[in-house]
Amino acid sequence: MDLLAPDQPITITAARAAGFSANDLTDLVEQGTLVRPFQGVYLSAAAAADVRERARAVGLLLPDGAALAREAAAWLHGVDVRPPDRYREAPLLECVSDSELLLNAVRRPGLRGYLADLPAGDIVTVHGVPVTSPARTALDLARYTERYMGLAALDMFSHRRLLSLDEISERIQALAGRRWIARARSVLALADPRAELPGESWTRLRIHEAGLPLPDLQIRLFDETGRENYRLDMGYHAVMVALEFDGEQHHRATTEQSCHDERRRTDIERRWGWTAYAFHAGHVLGRQPVVEATVIEALGLRMEPSRRRWDAAGSR
Repeated sequence: MDLLAPDQPITITAARAAGFSANDLTDLVEQGTLVRPFQGVYLSAAAAADVRERARAVGLLLPDGAALAREAAAWLHGVDVRPPDRYREAPLLECVSDSELLLNAVRRPGLRGYLADLPAGDIVTVHGVPVTSPARTALDLARYTERYMGLAALDMFSHRRLLSLDEISERIQALAGRRWIARARSVLALADPRAELPGESWTRLRIHEAGLPLPDLQIRLFDETGRENYRLDMGYHAVMVALEFDGEQHHRATTEQSCHDERRRTDIERRWGWTAYAFHAGHVLGRQPVVEATVIEALGLRMEPSRRRWDAAGSR
């Protein structure tokens, strides 16, 4: 398998030309020797964790003049906006070009191509691969994807200081009247660079769409010496109620993680008087109004939460 050394990602076409059948490639993937980071390209399993090598693998699928875009571009910029039901899978492989001829060259299963204006200033190179710039990537996600993904993109890109929200505002103004730009404008109105994880963005969007007061973000709790002990994702100071999003990877993967979070929240309530409610993806992206009911009760509001179609497949 020297042909498939860590520094040599290879397309399925090139692999077959080198004498590997489709069954050979399938067997090597099942054995763990190879991985398929995106459909149509293979990479040594030893290199799979290296973002540069994965980027090189993606680059093999792109023709000159096209740029990686949207979810895959965000991933290469270090921003992961994949929804929970796909967090174990590779990002969607999408590209953009202003040439219909180039798009015809990239059309294949697993690769989505979009025809759109692509000024030179909207293309940057990441690990040797042409990628839409952070601002263009975030705007495309806010414009064309579900609102929860678009908000997470704006929050995460701005949190990492890869763009400013003023920059996105200027771009939106320049595109006034264009298709789907109203969606991007509505998402921008909620964006906040203080959000640190996509789940926090999703939770905040759900609260907003239910017509409930938005919580403050990143509430810091200090001890008597002035040292910060804890930081709450979001909450309401008036009632000392915090809302936190527990992601699968860092909070729900093991019993130890769950116990640690429980001890932390018990300590927060005992020492600072804050009651912290934890939500996971099933609450925040599901159909049951768990988040809404919690906020309504915590704020003492006289309204009934309603079951809504708000999930990864059906959010607006």
